[in-house]
Amino acid sequence: MTVTATPTPTPTVTVTPTPTPTVTVTPQTVTATPNPTVTVTTAKGGNPTLTSATAVVTQYYEDITDHDYAAAWALGGRNIGGSDYDGWVKGYATTAKIYLGTSSEFGSGQVRAVIYAVQTDGSTKTYEGTYTVSGGLLVSASIRQTG
Repeated sequence: MTVTATPTPTPTVTVTPTPTPTVTVTPQTVTATPNPTVTVTTAKGGNPTLTSATAVVTQYYEDITDHDYAAAWALGGRNIGGSDYDGWVKGYATTAKIYLGTSSEFGSGQVRAVIYAVQTDGSTKTYEGTYTVSGGLLVSASIRQTG
């Protein structure tokens, strides 16, 4: 008996490797700016009252920087402005932005501040002094220009 075998072809498999993705990590510099939490309570009549003297002074200058003069005036600008509302607002006519540094003892109504007032012409005026806060409002200030 004669057996004839027909060979079956062996399949050829070609594998193309998938490219491995390249991951590039670029280091970043992250600058953290402290953002103090301000506690706000609602006073009789629904007006917010800031509970720390530093928060009051900070909010006062944020309002001025934002050109929300009515809010700054209500926060105590009327007590420390030295003039009527319109005259007080005119005093900030050339102020473009304010940077503020403060220090105080916890629970104290006294806040020591250094104020850097950037003017619309790019120059900076520097002031320093002390604010007194009572009942969530600026009640007095002793500030002088230092530069």
